[in-house]
Amino acid sequence: MKFLSQMQIRDVLLNILLELQQACKKNGINFYLVGGSLLGAVRHQGFIPWDDDVDIGLRRPDYDRLQELSKKDDFLPPYLKLISHEKGNSQYPFMKIIDTRYSMEQGYIKEGDVTSIWIDIMPTDGLPNDDRKIKIIYKKAALYRKILMLNFAKAGEGKSKLKALLKPLIIPFAKMIGVNRANKLLDNLSRSTPYEKADKVGCIMWGLYGTKECMDKKDFERSVDVTFEGHTFKAPSCWDSYLSNLYGNYMELPPKEKQVTHELKVWKKETEEF
Repeated sequence: MKFLSQMQIRDVLLNILLELQQACKKNGINFYLVGGSLLGAVRHQGFIPWDDDVDIGLRRPDYDRLQELSKKDDFLPPYLKLISHEKGNSQYPFMKIIDTRYSMEQGYIKEGDVTSIWIDIMPTDGLPNDDRKIKIIYKKAALYRKILMLNFAKAGEGKSKLKALLKPLIIPFAKMIGVNRANKLLDNLSRSTPYEKADKVGCIMWGLYGTKECMDKKDFERSVDVTFEGHTFKAPSCWDSYLSNLYGNYMELPPKEKQVTHELKVWKKETEEF
């Protein structure tokens, strides 16, 4: 088995991103680079040198429409597949688009042991105007995410000795709630403030930075162009304040110990299944 290099992994990810962009444009859907992908576009005009994933965000109405369009056989090339918890083929609450020609293993996560290389597709949802209520929403989301991740964590393994020791003790409690219920809790919480009626928006279900994810809807929906690996993509017009909220002085490189990857092992399948 020959593993792909980081450069080869990025080539696969970029192809997925470009194919999705083409499919979305044909159907009048806009998506935005968000998170580390937007940071990479602004600071490096492409992937962050040590990064190995792509994150995009959509307005909740476009996110739901994308999920419906993905049911059509001709929406994407045959080797690309959009998976989600709603479809019953993903353990995460948000959509992913995968390249089925490849297999993958990842660090300390066990999601059916092997899956395919992917791009994360995140919904941007409505938030209340009350800051106190926003804090409550993000605290609940963080709790639900922890429960979910423990459901498919590898017992006895972790990024620290303490985490490795604690996992076998707390995983059974997370499994009592289960993946389905945890995902449903996250989805319901994310939709609790209707997008159309909201003045503020943010990624809730996977909003790892909590209230710092919050943006004014009008600024999020107004887009600007950014360059990523020689191609043009959309970003929210509030990209500067968004990145500052998430990363502080985002143009400054983090220390070496924080320049970490997702520890992916990717290889091409011997037989193509599409």
